[in-house]
Amino acid sequence: MKKLALCSVLLLWGFITYAQSNITITGTVKSQISEKGISNVSVYIQQTNHETITDEKGKYSISLEKGNYNILFSAISYQQTIKNIILDREPLILDVTLKKNITGLEEVFINGGNNKTNKEILNVNKLGIKNIDIPVTTNSVNGEIMQQRNVFDIGDAVKSVTGVRPINRYGGFQTFRIRGFNNFVMLVDGVRDERHNISTSAPSTNLVNVERIEVLKGPAGVLYGHSALGGIINIVRKKPTYNQKANFKATYGSYDTYNIEGGISGPVSDKLRYRIDIGMTRTQGWRDYGIATNNGSLMLDYTPSANDKLAFYFQTNKDVYDTDTGIPVDEDSSIISGMDPETRYNDPQDYLKHKRLDYQIKYSHDFNPNLKLSNLLSYSNDDIDYLSTEFLELNPTKDSITRAFPFYFNHQTKTLQNQLDLSYTFKTSTIEHKTLLGNSISILDRKTFRGEVIGPGTFTTISVQNPTLNQGYIEAIDNKVDVKKEVVYAFYLQDWIKFSDKFKALIGLRYDTFTGTYYRDIINNNRALITSGVRTKIPSSSFSYRAGIVYQPVKDMISIFASYSNYFKPSRRVTPNGKVFDPETGFQNELGIKFQKNDLFTATLSAYFMLKNNIVEKTSVDDYQQIGSADSKGIELDIESKPFEGFYIKAGYAFIDAKIRDYNKTLQTIPAGNRLPYAPKNSINFWGNYEFQKGYLHGLGIGLGLNYVGKNYTNSSNTYTLPSYTTIDGSLYYQAKKVRIGLNINNIADTLYFTDAIYSNQFFPGQGRNYKLSLAYKF
Repeated sequence: MKKLALCSVLLLWGFITYAQSNITITGTVKSQISEKGISNVSVYIQQTNHETITDEKGKYSISLEKGNYNILFSAISYQQTIKNIILDREPLILDVTLKKNITGLEEVFINGGNNKTNKEILNVNKLGIKNIDIPVTTNSVNGEIMQQRNVFDIGDAVKSVTGVRPINRYGGFQTFRIRGFNNFVMLVDGVRDERHNISTSAPSTNLVNVERIEVLKGPAGVLYGHSALGGIINIVRKKPTYNQKANFKATYGSYDTYNIEGGISGPVSDKLRYRIDIGMTRTQGWRDYGIATNNGSLMLDYTPSANDKLAFYFQTNKDVYDTDTGIPVDEDSSIISGMDPETRYNDPQDYLKHKRLDYQIKYSHDFNPNLKLSNLLSYSNDDIDYLSTEFLELNPTKDSITRAFPFYFNHQTKTLQNQLDLSYTFKTSTIEHKTLLGNSISILDRKTFRGEVIGPGTFTTISVQNPTLNQGYIEAIDNKVDVKKEVVYAFYLQDWIKFSDKFKALIGLRYDTFTGTYYRDIINNNRALITSGVRTKIPSSSFSYRAGIVYQPVKDMISIFASYSNYFKPSRRVTPNGKVFDPETGFQNELGIKFQKNDLFTATLSAYFMLKNNIVEKTSVDDYQQIGSADSKGIELDIESKPFEGFYIKAGYAFIDAKIRDYNKTLQTIPAGNRLPYAPKNSINFWGNYEFQKGYLHGLGIGLGLNYVGKNYTNSSNTYTLPSYTTIDGSLYYQAKKVRIGLNINNIADTLYFTDAIYSNQFFPGQGRNYKLSLAYKF
């Protein structure tokens, strides 16, 4: 770690040392009719991807090397204008006049760093292709909606994505069900977070440095590798800006909750830019499970020439959660008489501690406008320390609970990854191609320390009503360590093909070789080795492929698409008797239609069939069996619209029919036709926001949200049911030029609902009515 810190310092010193002066372009963008400056105009340099926006008076400033450039000026409700310039030695003043667009809203190209996002092109597709031109279903949650809903964590943010069900488990572990399956890959700026596909869940810190969250539905192994059946979730972090900017926000709310966050960004020199974000959240918590998150990040963006770009990102967090393992319910899934859903029955000494260091270095070089090379190197060091009195066993009299299973582990995960991509745009006769050729390497080393939980506070019995929660000291004693060492090499090729304005296609191929080594060592409480365990090596390899076609009867407005993609997840489980299993496999067929009218309205309607084979299930305390397969059939409708200035709507509906299939009757212990757990048939999300644009109410905004989740089961046996529920959220705010005051009220009707369960019958109550009052300032 000292070496990494030294490298970071040297890299920063190198950025500053080699930063050289560029030529500055300044100017004002005005309206042709009013001749007044226009704010928030995108000033985009096409050859370099540099961008900035105009200030309140329509002024802008940007620095570039000598050269020939095309500058695109674009803003909502105005026609785009492109200016060609030649920079030699002298600074340039370039004033621009924009005409009003009377037919609709022009497409606005904004990259990272401005709290706006070009929803047409998501980072997650890698090729820089418009959403309407690709045969896949994507969605995103931008900074605007996260601000309107005033969310602190990724689970609350992703509630606005159709077909994705976020679940917070044990108080701090975040997991997701996408299209009925819990097989997904989490990315941070395009880099895999391997913790999620090892354990399907992991802690995630606050969102202070997050610009938006992107979701790609269905298998995505061609670009990002194994274990992505339901889809990809990509966290896109805020980037440095070319102009000096800063922001601050403070929030206070129910359960003694407060959040403080701030960021600052701007140029160090003409070639070097920086961004710093720091955020802290504290809460006593719903049901008295407290949370304390601390998150900080630094990004440096260096452009030594018009064709070269180097970015360095460092992030660290240190978070603590009180664990929560729900309340035991009766055999008919009802609440036990006399039990208060707001009482947390875990031992107050339980904890979940999470520390993480994350480094990324990305270099890109443009050989010419059509050929680009990029390399992304990343390293993370993650530590999860967990102790919880998990299993709450309801006694036969149903008036007391025994803490029957105190559970402890400490995951220490180090991951080194590298992605090398070469993208090339070319033509074969009249057919256009955008091709991506890449190689990725991933090296993972995870040590999981396990042991006993001892002390007089273990295996205690507490009353259902008015319980004495602290019944003595408890502590964890290490006695073994489980080790996972994994190496993955992959090569991939993806080609987007434009046959004509009406017909486009996407094909992709990837080959992965996976080698995992697993063993358990016996250790003492000081973690010194006593006995070495038997090493089990599990090699596997797989081809992943994707093929799809797009037909556009109306260019850039309507597209009909169909696609096929497959899925692969290597086997990682070794049973106590040394048995290993075949990798999981599967595929998805999808058919859909997309419609967009600039920024006025976008919609996607899709239908899919997804199959997952070689499911491994725990059949007894010490036994696992590969029991069969499951499928998911569904329909999704997603809508996003700005029908007129100041009004924003995002809504979606998902129908999911996810069931166990009749596969291996000898081993299958679950009846075919049973529904997969935590996969409701129907779900609805809605958020609408209106901000007054004129008069005395100018700047006043109001928002209303709804989330409906249908009934679903907590196990494959379908013996316990989480009932359906609807929650309604609202917001009221006033937005001045630099100041924003907001009030958010969640679960306005104070509905009692359950979001998750462990051990089938321990249900997690969702938060009751709560509020947040916030003050934000930009300067």
